[in-house]
Amino acid sequence: MDQKTTGELMQVLNHLSDQSELTDYLDELGEPLADAFLPYYNALPQVQSLSKTQLLQMSGLNKTTFYHIMNGNRQPGRDHIIALCLAAGLTISETQRALELTKQGILYSKNRRDAILIFCINRRITNHMDVNELLDQFGENLLVEEKG
Repeated sequence: MDQKTTGELMQVLNHLSDQSELTDYLDELGEPLADAFLPYYNALPQVQSLSKTQLLQMSGLNKTTFYHIMNGNRQPGRDHIIALCLAAGLTISETQRALELTKQGILYSKNRRDAILIFCINRRITNHMDVNELLDQFGENLLVEEKG
């Protein structure tokens, strides 16, 4: 099913006639894509050009959380993904793809907080402190509040 578009999959899904066909569809669909984040993220040249220490410092994530995510022991949440993408200086399309792979909501331009995050991505504001300062300035929840 990986080669079918979302539209094609929707057509298949719309024509399922019973639970048995749904079971077959889900089996063929496979496991959630959340496990695809780490290989995707680590394969990006921007990520490969930075050390783990640099990514940790720029992301602002708690050290334990960061290493659990990077070792595949913990699935990252939406804000963790955004923080890691910002830290690596990823583009908006690369960040959106990372969010899609984890079935997290993509950044939405009509959402105030997301608009600020999109601005940071587009302006290459990569340090979590600068991102949080901007979010705070506009009265939005901080991206990363962890320390350590």
